[in-house]
Formats: sequence, C-alpha cells, structure tokens
Amino acid sequence: MPETFSGQIEKVIFHSPDNGFSVVSFKVKKQGLITLVGNLGSPAAGELLEVRGDWVNHKSFGPRFEVSSFTAHPPDSPDGLTKYLGSGLIPGIGPVLAQRMVRMFQERVLEVLDNEPERLTEVPGLGKVKREKIIEAWRTVAGLKRLLKFLAVFGVGPALAQKIMRRLGSEAENLIKANPYRLAFEIQGVGFKTADNLALSLGRAEDSPERLEAALLYLLAENERAGHACANSRDLVRWAKEMIPAAKPAALEVALSRVIVNGQAIPLNGPEPGVQDIYAPRLFRAECWVARDLQALIKAPPTVRIPRVDSAVAWVEKTLDIALNSDQRQAVLAALQKKVVVITGGPGTGKTTIAKAICRIWREVTPKIALCAPTGRAAKRLSQATGFTATTIHRLLEYSPQGQGFARGPNNRLELDFLLVDEASMLDILVANPLLGALPKGATLVIIGDSDQLPPVGPGQVLKDIMESGVIPTVRLKTIYRQANQSQIVLAAGLINQGQAPEAPPRTPDSDFFYVEDHAPEGIKDKILRLVLDRVPRKLKVNPLTDIQVLSPINKGELGVDSLNQILGAALNPEKSPALNGGMGRSFKKGDKVIQIRNNYRKGVYNGDLGFVAQVDLENQELIVDFEGEKIAYQVLELEDLRPAWALTVHKAQGSEFPVIIMPIHLSHARALRRKLLYTAVTRGKRMVMLIGQREALRRAALDVEENQRRGNLRLFLTTAPPPVDYAEALKAGGPGVLEDDY
Repeated sequence: MPETFSGQIEKVIFHSPDNGFSVVSFKVKKQGLITLVGNLGSPAAGELLEVRGDWVNHKSFGPRFEVSSFTAHPPDSPDGLTKYLGSGLIPGIGPVLAQRMVRMFQERVLEVLDNEPERLTEVPGLGKVKREKIIEAWRTVAGLKRLLKFLAVFGVGPALAQKIMRRLGSEAENLIKANPYRLAFEIQGVGFKTADNLALSLGRAEDSPERLEAALLYLLAENERAGHACANSRDLVRWAKEMIPAAKPAALEVALSRVIVNGQAIPLNGPEPGVQDIYAPRLFRAECWVARDLQALIKAPPTVRIPRVDSAVAWVEKTLDIALNSDQRQAVLAALQKKVVVITGGPGTGKTTIAKAICRIWREVTPKIALCAPTGRAAKRLSQATGFTATTIHRLLEYSPQGQGFARGPNNRLELDFLLVDEASMLDILVANPLLGALPKGATLVIIGDSDQLPPVGPGQVLKDIMESGVIPTVRLKTIYRQANQSQIVLAAGLINQGQAPEAPPRTPDSDFFYVEDHAPEGIKDKILRLVLDRVPRKLKVNPLTDIQVLSPINKGELGVDSLNQILGAALNPEKSPALNGGMGRSFKKGDKVIQIRNNYRKGVYNGDLGFVAQVDLENQELIVDFEGEKIAYQVLELEDLRPAWALTVHKAQGSEFPVIIMPIHLSHARALRRKLLYTAVTRGKRMVMLIGQREALRRAALDVEENQRRGNLRLFLTTAPPPVDYAEALKAGGPGVLEDDY
C-alpha cells in the first residue's frame, strides 16, 4: 500500500542529471532519517518534499522508500534555508555566504532573491560583481526548477531540461508552449518524437500544417547531420510518412511546398524528372558560393608570380637538403604555377616536406602567406612540421564575439598572396564557404589532404568534390618515404586501402605496428590498460597522459569510448578530489583529460581541442580547463560541451596525430567497421600503432568500402555555373563572414 511522507532533505547522497534518479537522506518528523530513492528532479539539501511511494528492502542497502511522485517546496526555516542555499545548488553561494544571507534576511531570503535582489549588497562581504553573478544563477536555478516541473509530465528528464534552459533561457516554458517543435531543431537529444508528443499534449492537432512542416524540417536537419548538403524530395516525403503514419503523402507534399514558399528550404531540380534536391538555405548558399569563389579564384590573374620556377625548386632542394621525386616535384611546380591546386597522398608520401618546400619558396617572394587547418591540433602539427606559423581556419578568419561572426569575409578580405590549407579531408561546406569568401581573388590556394580518410563530420565532401570535378589540378603522391619505406604503419595503411587486413609483422626493436589477437572484451580492456600504464611508456619513454591516445570506432558498448574512458580515467587519474557533475553520468575532477565537442567561438575553443582540467571550484560551480597553455572557464551548464578524452572516437581524432595509438577492434563494433575508419585510425599514429581484438573484425573493416555518396551539388556547380545567389540579401541571413552560433 503506497504511503505519503512530508519532510526535509538532509543530504543528497547521489543524483544523476540524466534522469533525475537520486538517493537522499530525508528527515521525517517523529520518524527521523529515512532514505529516499527515485526521480526527484533536481534535489537540494534543505528542500521540503511531500513524497508518495512504497518501502522496498534492498539486499545491500536495507530498507529504502521508493518515490513514485513528489511535490517540492522551498525550505521555510533558517536552518533549512542555510542548507538549501549552501548546498552547491547556486554557483557563488557556499555554506559561509549562505549563513550570512539567512542571518541578514531570515525566512525572507528567497523572497529577496526573487523580488529585491539589489538588497544582497546588504550582506557583509558581498560585492557588486559577485552579487550580479548570484542573481543570474538564482534566476537560472528558479527557472530550471519551473521548467523541470513542466517538462516532467512529458517525460523530459533533467539533463535535457538543462540543455533547453541553456538555449532558451528563463522564458523557456512560455517559448515551448508557443512552439514546442523548436525543441526538435534547437536541442540536440530531444528529437522529433519527444517534441511531437509535447505538442500533441499541448493541444496541437494531429493533422496540423505546423506538425507536418516541422517533421519535414526536422528530417532535413537530420539529413544534414548525416553529412548531406541536401535531400531528395521524394525521400523527404517518404521519411515523413514513416514518422507520422497517419499523414497523407499529398498533405506532406503540400507541406513541403509551404516550407519552400516560406523560405525555410530551397529546391533545385535534380536529374530525375519530378524529383528535387531540397536544401536548407544556408547549405544551398554555401555550395553556390564555394563553387563561385573557386571559379573566380581560378580565373583571376595572380597578384604575385614566382619567377624561374625550375630554379626555385632547385634552390629549395639545396636549402632544405632534400631530393624531390617526380610526384613531389610535380606538386611543388603546380603550387608555384597554378592559382589553385590539390595535393593528396597517404602517410609517408611526403606531404609535409612538400608543404615546407612550397611555403619556403613563397615566403622568399612575398611576406603575405598563411597556413591553416580545420583543427587546433592539426594547425599546431603543421606549424611544427613546416617551421611556419599555422592557425585554425576560425582564427584566421578572426571571429568577433561582438559581431557574432567572422571579421574577415567578402567585404574585408584576408591580405594574402598565398594560402595553404592542410587536412582538407576534414573541410565541410560550412567551413569552406567563409574561408573562400575571405580569400582575395588574386591569391594562390594550395589544398593538401588525404582523400582516403574519413569524410568531414559536417555536411558535404569538399575535397572529394573538388578532386572529382576535374576543374582544379590535382597531384596524387604515391611514393612512400617515411623511415626509408620501413614503416610498418605506412605499409599497414597501404594494405587497408587495398582491402586487405594487415598482418602483424615479425617483432623487431624498430617495430611500429602491432596486431594482438583477443576475442574477449575483458581481456582486450585488460591488455589496453597494461599497455597504457606500463609497457608502452617503459618501451618508448613516453608520457601516457599526453602521448598515448586510445581510440574506438564507437561510443557505446563494452569496448566503446564511454566504457574505455571510465577504466582509463580511474587508472590514469586515480586521486580522490572534488568533482563537478557535467550531466549524462559524467563528472570532471582536477587532472582529467577532456575534449571540446563543439565550436564555442566566444570562448575561442573548438570542436576537437584537447585539454586537462586545471581547477575545480565547487563554490562557484566552475571548471578551469588548460588547453595547451590557454585556460578556459566553464560554468556548470556549459559542461555538456566537454567529454572525457582518455579514449576518443576515430572521428574525433581525425586531423590529429599522436605518438602512440591503441585501438580495440571487435565484432561488437560491426556497424562502424569501415575501411576509411580503420585507415584513418591507423594513420593517426606516428611512432606506434597497436590494434587489439579479432582478426575477423579487422578483415571486415578492411573489406567494407562504404562509398555512400553524400548528396550535394558542389561538383556539378564547379563544372557549370552555380545558381545565382544575391550576396547582399543572403548576408542578412548568414552569408560568408556571418556565423550561425552553435548555441
């Protein structure tokens, strides 16, 4: 028989921001302390609850009260208020300050925070800056609690509620009621189904135009997340019908027409009669502008010409003490004579040597040269390899937080005669667009990348489209030079590209590629731990924290990134120290290795940046991360941008190189075992690569080409005239130089 209790939370023993599951010590009048378990939203010490549920007897923890429903109220006593405010719930308020606030305002302290926050200056030792910080934090907490209560009815948990709060602010509830479908587009992890259930519960009709249009736009966005620049109109209608079975195809086609008329999508006639390519407007503009800018770049006369190119090549060979083979010489000559050139090749083919030679010659002729790459690690590696300063594309284009966009663009072009872009396989259409839009038409552009690597995470396949268009000269490097043809990493990569599983060569003191057979996930994890903690550091004299990177094809599962991060984090950073909860079951403490998972232009940190937690401030609910000397502060609601990085997916490691790569390869990874993924993983290692797992999994990965063509029209636009797009009008909606903020 369900029972009901009223009381006060004494202590939060455990709380999961993912689903609200909590274990709390609860004080009931005349009964003393009991243990509550269940979904309690966002509990805090001192909070008053009325709970309903049943007693259960846990075999390890004894009797506990399992909560089925609850009603929360703020505390009403000085002691409860002190616990509540000092529980860490509000960044900036610790136990001492909470005591001073309650002493000053007594039972009215929460009322003061709500209605008279300016009176906080009356609290001894509380200055203006900290007061404003506390007021903002309180509004967030109060708004979040209201939002949690509103969304809980619809099955939306605390983790997603925090994301929604961060995006929509304190007016989130009203904004959701006005347009519940915006959650599907703006909040990653919500999805159409959740937003649709919410909309229907709020009274939206099942056949409402709003619902059908939202479904189509959501599917178009999902198509972009899968890497495509556009979607087939017939596919869009079919997918929407599968998502909303009751919808009639004719009604969906009418809804698609409305979406197009409203300017939310742009159609382009495809090769099939009656079927169109449907674009999000920004992706349509991006493809058109990239094609237009590349065509203009090719046709424009160069601002600077390299005199006597044969003499220049001979000079650079002598200066750098190198001997270029025929492919390399062809690549260097093309970079000196052509306005735009692509240089591609696998590991060990001398791409770095060529980049250094090209830049050295250009630097002798003009000081206006620049080198860039899509990620910070790739840019740093390019700098170290060539001796020339390289930067990320975002920094090259000078992002301005005040202007919410790039300072460099068509109206304020880069002052360059020469630009080299490295790791171009990572270049998606939304990054290529502002970069080419900012490049002077008289500049020379050299694009370097390995076309056999994974395509970019973002939409499009710029390098592949450029190469396959035939419009831009392409030089493919074939001769392998690394370690005088003896690198087993390079040989393994070559075999993988030919569809063969690389064999483990006989071990020698100079071996740099290993395959270790093991079929059991526990055995594989045990081997990885022993290699990371002892054997590899001892053999190669490397730092396991910075020089060894564990990769996995997938995030979930026994041998996925999440599981590997747990065991590696416990082994490599075992110290018990204060931790800040980052949601989704993740917490961060001092010394943890982390990765930024999305671009944050305001902070100047970008997707793929790696760092270490330098400081945890529980009082202010803040984390300080050291990104190779640059320290960035994260508030608690910003921690969703960080992930543990003891292990990474292969996609996240793309564009980076590490001294040592260790990766499990197992049939449990079946859905991700692809040739490009395996090739990319192996080519991330410089001194050693170790694959541990099943021979069959390795064979399957090498065989599976998965050449699924990403849908888009850049290649077509490059060989014909791209559709006209008015720059002045489109700039208002996000043209080159204007960023759509990730937040």
